[in-house]
Amino acid sequence: MPFDGRNAILATRQSLVAAMFASRVEPVDPDVLVQHKADELRRHPAGWFYRHSVAVQITTLVLLLAGTIASFEVAFAMHPAMGIGAGLAILALATVQSAVPVRGPALWRERTINELGAVHPIVRDSALRLQEQLPEVKFRLGELIQDRTTLDPYLIAEYRGERAVLGIWDDATLIAPTVCHGVQANPVPSANTIWPASGHA
Repeated sequence: MPFDGRNAILATRQSLVAAMFASRVEPVDPDVLVQHKADELRRHPAGWFYRHSVAVQITTLVLLLAGTIASFEVAFAMHPAMGIGAGLAILALATVQSAVPVRGPALWRERTINELGAVHPIVRDSALRLQEQLPEVKFRLGELIQDRTTLDPYLIAEYRGERAVLGIWDDATLIAPTVCHGVQANPVPSANTIWPASGHA
């Protein structure tokens, strides 16, 4: 058998790209992950109250101050009970505003995982095949967190300073890699799908 480039990869299996080639795992292009993360941040912006929190706080303080002054004026000029009632009404409005749920910004977070039960089945299968070839490989789960809700996870494989994206999904929907009838479209890793761990996507 001729000693070509592919045989050279197999001969040096203690590398991430070689192990992925041997396990027939197709990594996702890092640019796809970068674009996906940017798109999801645009799709899940912070809520109106969060983005205008300073203006809302100032408006609330102004209304409380104006309401307090007005209630005292009514109490002195007309009827104490009406003044107290007006003050309580304004206080109630301010309390209602503070109780409105505020949707904060979405943030991407990665964490190391040892169990793959929460991973999409197709991505999990790829990860397990890779782990058979490379037992020391580590996996990191990326998640978009917004108000304690987890959105659009992805799975990263790490080994000796190299990283590769194994998959991106949304609940049961696999976003990447492309799969046709349960088989990855092009399960051959290339150099541009592996990048140093220091340059996180």
